[in-house]
Amino acid sequence: MELWADLTRSSAEATAPALAHARSAAITTVLLRPDQLAGWEPLERIDVACPVDPAAAAALDDRRVGVLMAAAPADLDGVRAVAAGRPVGVRCEISDGVAMNRAAGLCGEVDVLVAVCADETNIPLELLLARAQGTRTRVLKELVNGVDEAATVAGVLESGPAGFVVRGDRFADIDRVGEIIRTRADEHKELVRLEVTRAEPIGIGYRGCVDTTSMFGEDEGMIVGSTSAGGVLVCAEVHYLPYMNPRPFRVNAGAVHSYVFGAENTAYITDLAAGERAHAVSAGGRFREVVVGRVKVELRPLRLIEARHDDVTVNVFLQDDWHVRVMGDDGRPLNLTTVVPGAGLLGHVAEPGRHVGIKVAERISEF
Repeated sequence: MELWADLTRSSAEATAPALAHARSAAITTVLLRPDQLAGWEPLERIDVACPVDPAAAAALDDRRVGVLMAAAPADLDGVRAVAAGRPVGVRCEISDGVAMNRAAGLCGEVDVLVAVCADETNIPLELLLARAQGTRTRVLKELVNGVDEAATVAGVLESGPAGFVVRGDRFADIDRVGEIIRTRADEHKELVRLEVTRAEPIGIGYRGCVDTTSMFGEDEGMIVGSTSAGGVLVCAEVHYLPYMNPRPFRVNAGAVHSYVFGAENTAYITDLAAGERAHAVSAGGRFREVVVGRVKVELRPLRLIEARHDDVTVNVFLQDDWHVRVMGDDGRPLNLTTVVPGAGLLGHVAEPGRHVGIKVAERISEF
């Protein structure tokens, strides 16, 4: 996801410190006026965009500028004509249906479209994202109603906009949006084959179902384990159930003492609550952030599954029922009660040692 720092409204006095902050922030593009270019030292990871009219675009021979932004939609054709192969974008202010439709008509015609929505509704952005799908146009949302809206807007139409534009002289806002983008980013971790060494009923205990505000895919679930050494990929309830409808938002996540592993830290099942973040995990190792809607704890029969990867042993206690599924090492779900010693499961092995879910550098023994 892109993060643009817009310095075009910065004064001469504010430009230098803003450029310095931009170099250390998580931005991908700086948006500069032509007169500000002299103060920018190129940095490989950060692109430069510049708003220009056709005459200024023709005269702008600065190779540091990667994207030419038309100063107004009316200038677009002229800027495109002299862009010399560089990407062209436009900033569109959207305050009514006419402006929204005009901006939507540019999807597929420009490389970048910065949407500036006057109202707090996401409807105009949803329309633009729908129109831009399958085209070369990257739709960015300029944050004018506060940076906290980035957390909501990032999930519009699931994929969200290509990025956000933030005032470059508001350092705290840049850092806040950068953090929102970072925490939403999908992460990949290697899942490993676990060979089952023990599979048996162990009696009654409390188990928790984690209901989320997301829908899981057929190859997704959560990594659940009893120790900080790692856990097993427990499938979401997206597969056939003979006596009830699937619950594609849910993972029957196991005994209440268990860890639910995230991309970085973990949480006990009983520490998860409405509004907390957790991670859906795919058989391919993609960790995708999801929001917890509730955790439902009930007394149920439990089954212990113990498995090894090299010299690491992990285990998980799950509801002892056929309809609970774990992910086989071939990426196919297995009904829990059919899992026997020698079977292969997918799981995650972590460096052991955690305190309140956070990795710690101390020796911890878990049995």
